[in-house]
Amino acid sequence: MYAYIPLIWKDMVLSLAGPETWANILLEAGISSEIEEPLLNKKTRREDLIFALFGATCKKMALSRDDLLRAFGRHFVSFTLRSGNGAFLRSQGVTLPAFLENVNATHNYFERDHPNAKFPFIESKYDPVADTLLLTYLSIREGVSPLQASSRRSA
Repeated sequence: MYAYIPLIWKDMVLSLAGPETWANILLEAGISSEIEEPLLNKKTRREDLIFALFGATCKKMALSRDDLLRAFGRHFVSFTLRSGNGAFLRSQGVTLPAFLENVNATHNYFERDHPNAKFPFIESKYDPVADTLLLTYLSIREGVSPLQASSRRSA
Protein backbone atom coordinates (compact mmCIF):
# COMPACT_ATOMS: atom_id res chain seq x y z
CA MET A 1 0.00 0.00 0.00
CA TYR A 2 1.25 3.46 -0.85
CA ALA A 3 3.60 4.65 1.90
CA TYR A 4 1.80 7.89 2.80
CA ILE A 5 -1.43 6.21 3.85
CA PRO A 6 -0.36 5.50 7.48
CA LEU A 7 0.87 9.08 7.90
CA ILE A 8 -2.39 10.51 6.58
CA TRP A 9 -4.33 7.98 8.68
CA LYS A 10 -2.62 9.17 11.85
CA ASP A 11 -3.25 12.81 10.94
CA MET A 12 -6.94 12.04 10.45
CA VAL A 13 -7.28 10.25 13.80
CA LEU A 14 -5.40 13.00 15.64
CA SER A 15 -7.57 15.70 14.09
CA LEU A 16 -10.84 13.87 14.75
CA ALA A 17 -10.18 12.18 18.09
CA GLY A 18 -6.83 13.22 19.53
CA PRO A 19 -3.58 11.55 20.61
CA GLU A 20 -5.12 9.30 23.26
CA THR A 21 -7.35 7.64 20.67
CA TRP A 22 -4.37 7.22 18.35
CA ALA A 23 -2.42 5.51 21.14
CA ASN A 24 -5.41 3.22 21.81
CA ILE A 25 -5.69 2.37 18.12
CA LEU A 26 -2.00 1.42 17.97
CA LEU A 27 -2.42 -0.75 21.04
CA GLU A 28 -5.53 -2.43 19.61
CA ALA A 29 -3.74 -3.00 16.29
CA GLY A 30 -0.71 -4.50 18.03
CA ILE A 31 1.60 -1.82 16.65
CA SER A 32 4.46 -0.87 18.96
CA SER A 33 6.46 2.35 18.73
CA GLU A 34 9.27 0.36 17.07
CA ILE A 35 6.86 -0.54 14.28
CA GLU A 36 5.00 2.79 14.18
CA GLU A 37 8.11 4.87 13.46
CA PRO A 38 9.16 3.11 10.24
CA LEU A 39 5.51 2.81 9.20
CA LEU A 40 4.97 6.56 9.48
CA ASN A 41 8.35 7.43 7.95
CA LYS A 42 7.46 5.53 4.79
CA LYS A 43 10.10 2.87 5.44
CA THR A 44 7.58 0.06 5.82
CA ARG A 45 4.87 -0.81 3.33
CA ARG A 46 3.09 -3.65 5.07
CA GLU A 47 -0.56 -3.95 4.16
CA ASP A 48 -1.22 -6.19 7.16
CA LEU A 49 -0.36 -3.24 9.42
CA ILE A 50 -2.61 -0.91 7.43
CA PHE A 51 -5.51 -3.34 7.74
CA ALA A 52 -4.82 -3.73 11.48
CA LEU A 53 -4.94 0.07 11.85
CA PHE A 54 -8.17 0.16 9.88
CA GLY A 55 -9.88 -2.46 12.06
CA ALA A 56 -8.65 -0.88 15.28
CA THR A 57 -9.79 2.56 14.13
CA CYS A 58 -13.27 1.27 13.33
CA LYS A 59 -13.47 -0.25 16.79
CA LYS A 60 -11.98 2.60 18.82
CA MET A 61 -13.84 5.35 16.99
CA ALA A 62 -17.09 3.36 16.75
CA LEU A 63 -17.37 3.90 13.01
CA SER A 64 -18.59 1.55 10.32
CA ARG A 65 -16.14 0.53 7.61
CA ASP A 66 -17.93 2.71 5.04
CA ASP A 67 -18.08 5.76 7.34
CA LEU A 68 -14.40 5.42 8.16
CA LEU A 69 -13.43 5.12 4.49
CA ARG A 70 -15.53 8.18 3.65
CA ALA A 71 -13.84 10.15 6.44
CA PHE A 72 -10.44 9.05 5.21
CA GLY A 73 -11.26 10.00 1.62
CA ARG A 74 -12.21 13.52 2.70
CA HIS A 75 -9.15 13.81 4.92
CA PHE A 76 -6.85 12.51 2.16
CA VAL A 77 -7.79 15.44 -0.07
CA SER A 78 -7.38 18.08 2.64
CA PHE A 79 -4.09 16.55 3.84
CA THR A 80 -2.73 16.53 0.30
CA LEU A 81 -3.60 20.19 -0.14
CA ARG A 82 -2.15 21.16 3.28
CA SER A 83 1.06 19.26 2.53
CA GLY A 84 2.14 21.61 -0.21
CA ASN A 85 0.78 19.54 -3.07
CA GLY A 86 -2.02 21.92 -4.00
CA ALA A 87 -0.20 23.35 -7.01
CA PHE A 88 0.61 19.86 -8.26
CA LEU A 89 -3.01 18.75 -7.89
CA ARG A 90 -4.31 21.88 -9.60
CA SER A 91 -1.91 21.26 -12.50
CA GLN A 92 -3.67 17.96 -13.13
CA GLY A 93 -6.82 19.74 -14.31
CA VAL A 94 -8.91 22.78 -13.48
CA THR A 95 -12.21 20.90 -13.69
CA LEU A 96 -13.15 17.63 -12.04
CA PRO A 97 -13.45 15.78 -15.39
CA ALA A 98 -10.02 17.05 -16.49
CA PHE A 99 -8.49 16.13 -13.13
CA LEU A 100 -9.96 12.61 -13.23
CA GLU A 101 -8.56 12.08 -16.71
CA ASN A 102 -5.07 12.60 -15.23
CA VAL A 103 -5.37 10.52 -12.05
CA ASN A 104 -3.93 7.38 -13.64
CA ALA A 105 -0.95 9.32 -14.98
CA THR A 106 -0.37 10.66 -11.47
CA HIS A 107 -0.49 7.14 -10.08
CA ASN A 108 1.96 6.00 -12.76
CA TYR A 109 4.29 8.81 -11.70
CA PHE A 110 4.17 7.64 -8.06
CA GLU A 111 4.74 4.02 -9.09
CA ARG A 112 8.28 4.94 -10.17
CA ASP A 113 9.24 5.53 -6.53
CA HIS A 114 6.89 2.91 -5.14
CA PRO A 115 7.07 -0.10 -7.49
CA ASN A 116 5.10 -2.36 -5.15
CA ALA A 117 2.23 0.08 -4.75
CA LYS A 118 -1.20 -1.10 -5.86
CA PHE A 119 -2.95 1.97 -7.19
CA PRO A 120 -6.51 1.85 -8.46
CA PHE A 121 -7.42 2.49 -12.08
CA ILE A 122 -9.98 5.22 -12.70
CA GLU A 123 -11.82 5.73 -15.96
CA SER A 124 -14.00 8.79 -16.39
CA LYS A 125 -16.30 9.74 -19.22
CA TYR A 126 -17.70 13.24 -19.17
CA ASP A 127 -20.74 14.20 -21.23
CA PRO A 128 -20.66 18.00 -21.52
CA VAL A 129 -24.14 18.13 -23.08
CA ALA A 130 -25.80 16.33 -20.18
CA ASP A 131 -23.15 17.59 -17.72
CA THR A 132 -22.76 14.08 -16.33
CA LEU A 133 -19.73 12.09 -15.37
CA LEU A 134 -19.52 8.31 -15.49
CA LEU A 135 -16.77 7.07 -13.22
CA THR A 136 -15.39 3.54 -13.19
CA TYR A 137 -13.13 2.69 -10.27
CA LEU A 138 -11.13 -0.53 -10.37
CA SER A 139 -9.04 -1.76 -7.47
CA ILE A 140 -7.69 -5.10 -6.32
CA ARG A 141 -8.89 -4.13 -2.83
CA GLU A 142 -12.50 -4.94 -2.13
CA GLY A 143 -14.77 -2.48 -0.38
CA VAL A 144 -12.89 0.76 -0.96
CA SER A 145 -15.53 2.51 -3.05
CA PRO A 146 -16.62 4.76 -0.13
CA LEU A 147 -13.03 6.06 -0.05
CA GLN A 148 -12.98 7.11 -3.69
CA ALA A 149 -16.51 8.53 -3.52
CA SER A 150 -15.65 10.85 -0.63
CA SER A 151 -12.29 11.78 -2.16
CA ARG A 152 -14.07 12.74 -5.39
CA ARG A 153 -16.66 14.83 -3.53
CA SER A 154 -13.94 16.62 -1.57
CA ALA A 155 -12.01 17.43 -4.71
